[in-house]
Amino acid sequence: MDRSAELLLQTAARAQARAEFATWSLILTAHEHGTREADAQDVPEIAKDLGRRAVTLDIAQALRLTEAKVWGIVSDAARIRDRAPRVWIAFGDGSLDAARVTLIARTVGQLETTAAAEALDASVVAYATTHTTGELRAWLNRMRARLEPEQVAAEAERAVDDRRVAVSHNGDGTSWLSALLPTPVAVAAGNRLRRAAKALPKVDPESGERDRRTRDQRQADLVGHWLTSCTGTETDIRAEIAVSIDATDLIGLTDGPGVTLDGEHALPADWVRELAASDTTLFRRLVLDPHGRVLDTTSLGYQPPGAMRSALEWRDGTCRVAGCRAPAAETDKDHRVAFDRGGTTSADNLRCLCRKHHNMKSHDRLPERYIAPAVEHRERWHLPSPVVVELDLYPAA
Repeated sequence: MDRSAELLLQTAARAQARAEFATWSLILTAHEHGTREADAQDVPEIAKDLGRRAVTLDIAQALRLTEAKVWGIVSDAARIRDRAPRVWIAFGDGSLDAARVTLIARTVGQLETTAAAEALDASVVAYATTHTTGELRAWLNRMRARLEPEQVAAEAERAVDDRRVAVSHNGDGTSWLSALLPTPVAVAAGNRLRRAAKALPKVDPESGERDRRTRDQRQADLVGHWLTSCTGTETDIRAEIAVSIDATDLIGLTDGPGVTLDGEHALPADWVRELAASDTTLFRRLVLDPHGRVLDTTSLGYQPPGAMRSALEWRDGTCRVAGCRAPAAETDKDHRVAFDRGGTTSADNLRCLCRKHHNMKSHDRLPERYIAPAVEHRERWHLPSPVVVELDLYPAA
């Protein structure tokens, strides 16, 4: 895509965001005006309540929206305008669209203190304007866990009490089996399942037939096998924990959250400490420079050795193409400068790319500007930056 086309798309996106802001503003203004009129009437409280509901219905009918949608916009708009004014301004000038503002509003609504909301407002615009909605959602989860760790930990404990398994039958010979689990257990189970499916032989050693199942089919078959042929009630999680700290300060303590390898999920500090106390837990030290970048390490061969691959996966978390969420453990380790052109097998020259984007890069279909810089493991908080703990969880085989 040439630069002129890119600029036209960006201009259109900003115009659409400003139009969304105008709609939200009109809805909020109309709702607040109508609500004031309803409240000003000299009628019983039940009549005032019905009058307020009528205001929402009138707006919904005028815009051909549901009443729930209108109320959601009113709630989110008022929350952002009143508790996150920087976000509201960025929405108004088209820097942020409604999808991003909605995500931010939901997080602001979860924050209990004014100080936490102000800290979020001070940091989120810069991140939200340069990242996808999926990346923003993960960043907001981490930010909330760091701003209010005690509240998030208490919420996690309450949520775990609701863990359960559900089975629903489709009527076509298949059924859905779903389980609500603590996040560390779910991450561990997912990692074990992916590794086990990948390790299955491509050819049946007894029949010599090629395994033509898709990855999803292999994983489904493994789940069925494990649940119908295994016994025991104990969950055995083994954790490989990478503690990312400044190179100038190799020890530190924090009450902030742990963060899963892909950056998606913040885990309460108590859970991290419990995993760290396990006899099977292996600690590795991932040394960073003061900017949060993994310090360079180099190998003389083409393929990076195991320790370097682990460091690259810890550093990148996902495929490095902006917006791609493919887990780093399932990516290729791409040489930015080709090995046969003098590129080194080093942290500075290697990056995690999923197979699709690696193939695009190899055939000159992936512009370098689409590949994000290496992750800095120090978030830009408007608070003192504590040590970041990252988890790559897997259960015993």
